[in-house]
Amino acid sequence: MSQTATTHTAGDHWARRFFPWLFDAGFAPTVILIMFVTMSFKSDVFLTTRNLQNILLQTSFLAIAAFGMTFVIIAAELDLSQGSSIALIGVISADVMVKNESIFLGILAGLGTGLILGLIIGFVSVVLRVPSFITTLGMLVMARGLAREITSGSTIGGFPEAWMDFWQYKILGLRMPIWSALAVGVIFHIILRYTQFGLRVYAVGGNAEAARRAGINVVRVRVAVFLVGGLALAIAAFTLLGRVNSGQPNAAVLTELFAVAAVVLGGTNLFGGRGSIPRTLAGVLLIGVLKNSLNLLNITSNMQDVWIGLVFMLAMTSDLIRSRVVRYTALIASNQKENGQSVKEDLIKTGSKLNL
Repeated sequence: MSQTATTHTAGDHWARRFFPWLFDAGFAPTVILIMFVTMSFKSDVFLTTRNLQNILLQTSFLAIAAFGMTFVIIAAELDLSQGSSIALIGVISADVMVKNESIFLGILAGLGTGLILGLIIGFVSVVLRVPSFITTLGMLVMARGLAREITSGSTIGGFPEAWMDFWQYKILGLRMPIWSALAVGVIFHIILRYTQFGLRVYAVGGNAEAARRAGINVVRVRVAVFLVGGLALAIAAFTLLGRVNSGQPNAAVLTELFAVAAVVLGGTNLFGGRGSIPRTLAGVLLIGVLKNSLNLLNITSNMQDVWIGLVFMLAMTSDLIRSRVVRYTALIASNQKENGQSVKEDLIKTGSKLNL
């Protein structure tokens, strides 16, 4: 009897741990694993080295943008201007680089543009208290319009040879855009998890009022996360420029939606206070593997849009599902604990009566 009860309790304990993990940090890796197994039977090309490298290359610039978005969302903010900002940064950097024949000036112009965009969004959203959702929607339109105005709707080419050679260079068989994404991910992870600034980002996103009472400058932290986001967008723009070898005013369309989806699918709380760079990376890879699988299965572009739309919907509802699963398992654990305590008290009372 006691052994059966112990086994039942151990099983319940395992379930209480597994299901919250499955719907939280384990969701994206589990779906990726399922897609890998499925596609290994569906396509002879999927598991080839070339195709796996292609997945990493195609998602490299999205990963960098999503890493920046992770900071923003953990701080309970949102940036819906990422795609347009990347296009604007890209054409400005390309224009300066080509006209001056200087890689350094092009990079400087791109970094400056990214930081200025982040500062503008941070000032309007945080200091002027206009919701970041509204602010970044406005920037979404403005940045795309500026990119088209600068280029007159055409693309900018003719980069210095050294610039193109750098992005084509391979280390251990992987091109530089992939290594750039990896480097940004490692640096951002260290900042977010092991620095005072990172801890403040979590605190502000979790409870801004409590963070304020603890002496944290909430305004400064929230403006700073938009600056981090702007820096990430500049690096993402460089990566995209290196991959396509041209500055395009219509580049990176819907990047912001893919970035938000990747962050949330990876397990970051859409309302702030919880998340990490490794989780975001898992979300990015999930989207990359899905898009690659749809291409290999010869799914039409229209139906691919349908599937991607479903991913967006899943991303937006996954956080709600996670919170409900966690609350449900916590409620079960609490009820079992109370029932166990009640049984223990009854046994004590019975033992006392027998002794009498």
